[in-house]
Amino acid sequence: MAIFESSAASPNSDHRSPQTEMPILRCGHVVASINEKTGGPALSVTRLTQELAVQNTFCHLFTLDYTHLGKQQIPQNVQLHSFPAPLITRFFRGYSPQLAKELDTFAANLDLIHNHGLWMQPNLYARLAAKQNKVPLIISPRGMLEPWSIQRARWKKTIAWQSFEKTNLSSAHLFHATSEAEAQSIRALGFKQPIALIPNGVDLPSLDLDRPQLRQRLEHRFPLLRNRRWLLFLSRLHPKKGLPALMQCWSKLAAKFPDWHLLIAGPDLDGYQPSLQAQVSQLRLEDRVTFTGMLRGEDKAAAFSNADLFVLPSFSENFGIAIAEALSYQVPVITTHGTPWKELVTHSCGWWIENSETSLLETLQEGLQLSQASRIAMGEQGRQLVEKSYAWPTITQKMYQVYKWVLQEGSEPEYIIQ
Repeated sequence: MAIFESSAASPNSDHRSPQTEMPILRCGHVVASINEKTGGPALSVTRLTQELAVQNTFCHLFTLDYTHLGKQQIPQNVQLHSFPAPLITRFFRGYSPQLAKELDTFAANLDLIHNHGLWMQPNLYARLAAKQNKVPLIISPRGMLEPWSIQRARWKKTIAWQSFEKTNLSSAHLFHATSEAEAQSIRALGFKQPIALIPNGVDLPSLDLDRPQLRQRLEHRFPLLRNRRWLLFLSRLHPKKGLPALMQCWSKLAAKFPDWHLLIAGPDLDGYQPSLQAQVSQLRLEDRVTFTGMLRGEDKAAAFSNADLFVLPSFSENFGIAIAEALSYQVPVITTHGTPWKELVTHSCGWWIENSETSLLETLQEGLQLSQASRIAMGEQGRQLVEKSYAWPTITQKMYQVYKWVLQEGSEPEYIIQ
């Protein structure tokens, strides 16, 4: 067991001090994992808890440490309660009596519990601790109620639904959805509780980055990137991300655009990459596609800051944090209706298309032949969108207002769906 108050600074932290003129709100956050290779919630949940400190909210974060999935994302100014995840814990979907006991012990001194994600034992522990200690329970499904997601490993989720998840969701005082599509998925299952519609936050990178120097970092590791323009995919490698269709489209376009190169960046958690590499070989794209694995820190900044176009042809995303990150680096985005990014069209910073190979092919061709001036203009529009709607201070202020409303200490925010 590891329990400590984190003092490690986030690489993007602005070191703002928590406000002290108002009483501190005490909140317990529960998420199955914050290991870096598990995807978006590992970043979004830890950044949310860290940023809430600025809003007079002291957060406890309860989680499991799946060491085989990389390092944990450690938030600053947050009391972290992290427990090891041995094989028995992994096999039984996060079974951890230690975590359950610790959460129940601390819940007596919390104002509310905010659970992130579904289908795992820690999500059950969140509900039980909230009920036992009579504190409100907020649930963020984190995309796990989307139709595509529910169909994956359906028999396991059916067991979890009947065993505890339906009761968990029915016990929520309020849901948090990161998009209108996710809110609709919650309503489609018959849940009537209020929904707070608040997107994920994004760290805004500096626009004064030394892009050529960063570019050299990746070119040194991956020589095929030299003297090419980069078409970037950055997300975990997973069947829902639409990569086979992207490969098929790229095979039809690569010869027409010899100065472009496709980067596939992201961790492979389920052994999916070999099948993708086999497809690359079958399509004879070995010199036009590079798999980089997971990119961190300056390597990730190098990919985003030097990409000319970003693509995520996903079947299902409750938010799509990589899309917001690309926009923050002034990179135009191509994505599908499987993501909640209609704003790409309304703000003229990308393409939001039907999830079909034909639409993807046509749109990729349009994006690849776009003039540099048009691409820069789209990138600037994307950055402005992120600055206005997705910067962390805006997001955490909204979440704090929701917490106060749930505790009957504030008026109902305008972004609550009844």
